[in-house]
Amino acid sequence: MGNNSTHADVVIIGAGAVGAATAYELARRGASVTVLEAGETVGTGCSYANAGLLAPSHVEPLTTPANVVDGLRYMFAPDSPFHVHPNPQLLPWFLRFAAASTPRRARAMTARLQELAEHSLRMHAKYSDDGMSTGYRHSGSMDVFLTDRQFDRARSSFDAGPSKASLLTAAEAGDLEPTLGPVAGAIHRPGEATCGSQEFVRAMLDGAERHGAAIHWGARVRQMETDRTGITGVSTDGGRFTADDYVIAAGLESDRLCRDAGIRMPLQGAKGYVVDLEVTGEVPQIPMLFKELKVVATPYRDRLRLSGTLELGGDPKSLNERRIQAIRDAGSRGLPRLNISRTIQTWAGQRPCTPDGVPVLGRSSKQPNLVVAAGHGMWGLVLGPVTGELVARGLLEAAPTLHEAAFSPDRFSWG
Repeated sequence: MGNNSTHADVVIIGAGAVGAATAYELARRGASVTVLEAGETVGTGCSYANAGLLAPSHVEPLTTPANVVDGLRYMFAPDSPFHVHPNPQLLPWFLRFAAASTPRRARAMTARLQELAEHSLRMHAKYSDDGMSTGYRHSGSMDVFLTDRQFDRARSSFDAGPSKASLLTAAEAGDLEPTLGPVAGAIHRPGEATCGSQEFVRAMLDGAERHGAAIHWGARVRQMETDRTGITGVSTDGGRFTADDYVIAAGLESDRLCRDAGIRMPLQGAKGYVVDLEVTGEVPQIPMLFKELKVVATPYRDRLRLSGTLELGGDPKSLNERRIQAIRDAGSRGLPRLNISRTIQTWAGQRPCTPDGVPVLGRSSKQPNLVVAAGHGMWGLVLGPVTGELVARGLLEAAPTLHEAAFSPDRFSWG
């Protein structure tokens, strides 16, 4: 695919949601781009399946005081929505996680991430308007509260925000989405949307190729080569590639690649689960987050997707049947009238999370021709477009978009 030269303006390692969007944003601005992806096809990492919900209102750092409390409270409850395994190897990471979880920092980082997510949502809409087949649907979304206590708490801090959200009574929520069971109330966010995670990645890569990018599948990077001037090349099973600039957007593999380049990047995989169901008869039209259960129900053309739970520190390859059943139970409780004909698939993916809960996005002072765009956790799909734009503008227009201290790739290094 693309040109045959092994030298490009930019080499991007990783073709998930973030890497693919970055490739497109660079290529459409005229850069020559090479993408190296270890997988054999689109979406074999955590882009394979996620909630697909483009909801800036949900975007926040993983490091909140509430998550620290939940992590400790649920440590010995394997079917809980947020489970931290009592794993000694996880302790240094979790201690840093707890230290970053101050209320003031959580507020500041939530505001910044949601600002980026709002811009990214507009980019998602424009991609669709431009004819890119990302599966984008301007569906709106609902936060659904099953208990009066949680709804009263939400009502007391309600802010309509840029998405022009509105509070709904139980009756109003049922009128808007008739498949709902008994609820206390809801928040409707008409500005939010959904897209298909694999469709998005494929559309971005196709768009990048139309602008001349070369995509190499099955190209696992064995080593980042460096000297005193910076990155000098990358070696893969399929040969050696060089560029003027390099972007690491490789999910959990970014940890190893950054280490090669002399940068400390303590990523931890947070496992999320997906259950895809074939539903006949009456099906939901609006994606919903059941707040108490921390499960999202996303309607697609050919399935209903239930996704949720975060599991830190466990076996990355295992599927916990109790957690899968908890997601199914949440769907049955929130949408009791569903007629489920079969389970299409059950899947778990590792979300790459930093110990301070926000992405790594920027240039490294240790390697002047290296940009890291990783650690987006659950928000890679919604933040993919804006991440790509920030990287492209930083590399091609010398815009100051790669120097935000809170996102710096050097922030975990000492000395």
